[in-house]
Amino acid sequence: MTDAPSPERAAPERAARPVAEFDPADPGSFAFWTEERLRYADLDPLSHVNNNAIGEFLENGRVGLFRASGGDGGPEGSVWWVVRRLEIDFAREILFPGIVRTGTRVARLGTTSCTIRQGIFVDGECRVTSTTIGVCFDPVGRRAVAIPADIRALLASHQP
Repeated sequence: MTDAPSPERAAPERAARPVAEFDPADPGSFAFWTEERLRYADLDPLSHVNNNAIGEFLENGRVGLFRASGGDGGPEGSVWWVVRRLEIDFAREILFPGIVRTGTRVARLGTTSCTIRQGIFVDGECRVTSTTIGVCFDPVGRRAVAIPADIRALLASHQP
């Protein structure tokens, strides 16, 4: 069983409204950043940083953005985020050692969901881009809920 709300139980979604059009491969598109030091444990047998580690870099960026926007459980822990869809495009390999920077930004806001675009950069060059649809989720009711207005405003504010 998945934590994502089932389509029949999800709240009706209005068409998502674009917050901004931008190129996730351009580091100038982001104001919110997380940084990770690459570990030897992040490597696959070909000495590339593996897709699991890249997924962790993206997750840390999303969680960081949600926490900075007050949406990491809400004041009573009643609002959480679940991943509904995740697309990752691997543009270039990432090699050890080094540091990666992940830019994270909201591209669209719907009633219960948001589209997050991300880029992972090494020395200013984009290596990975990602698009995630996150759903605002009530863990007690096990259903999608409307994004609270204060969190919505903060999510939209993280722009360069």
